[in-house]
Amino acid sequence: MVDFKNLQEPYFIGEIGINHNGDLQLAKKLIDAVNACGWHCAKFQKRNPDVCVPEHQKMVMRQTPWGEMTYLDYKYRIEFGDAEYNKINQYCSDKPLDWTASVWDLDSLNFLLEYNVPFLKIPSALITNDELVIESAKSNKPMIISTGMSTLEEIDKAVENVIKHNDNLVIMHTNSSYP
Repeated sequence: MVDFKNLQEPYFIGEIGINHNGDLQLAKKLIDAVNACGWHCAKFQKRNPDVCVPEHQKMVMRQTPWGEMTYLDYKYRIEFGDAEYNKINQYCSDKPLDWTASVWDLDSLNFLLEYNVPFLKIPSALITNDELVIESAKSNKPMIISTGMSTLEEIDKAVENVIKHNDNLVIMHTNSSYP
């Protein structure tokens, strides 16, 4: 685990997110890039698409690198499960390099807690999901919360929810506007 309160030097995190496009070999290349930079951690995103994709978007057709498919099918296509994360876990351990993921729902939180990740990250889009924030804090894993899509009041509430259970917290100001 990362003790954010007592770090003596910067802890560098390489954001892989879903840029692997569901391809384990590409994920390994991205992990290699993070490692080659001498950074400390590769960070992914973990979602249960059934929970995270809004009902009105699930059947919307979308152009993807694999042809046209529903948005839900696309989200499943790029999502890693047990087999892939077991391989990522081993691949990073062999470097050695920390890895973790932003959690987008309770299923993903429980999934990630099966691994010895150094911290949990709450994406800015979910800082208002009190249950996810509180359950993450209760895990006693160090936490990072992003604030790019949040008001000051929402940030204050999320911080209050975390520090009731966990004081190893980093608050990141993030930009949620992408090209």
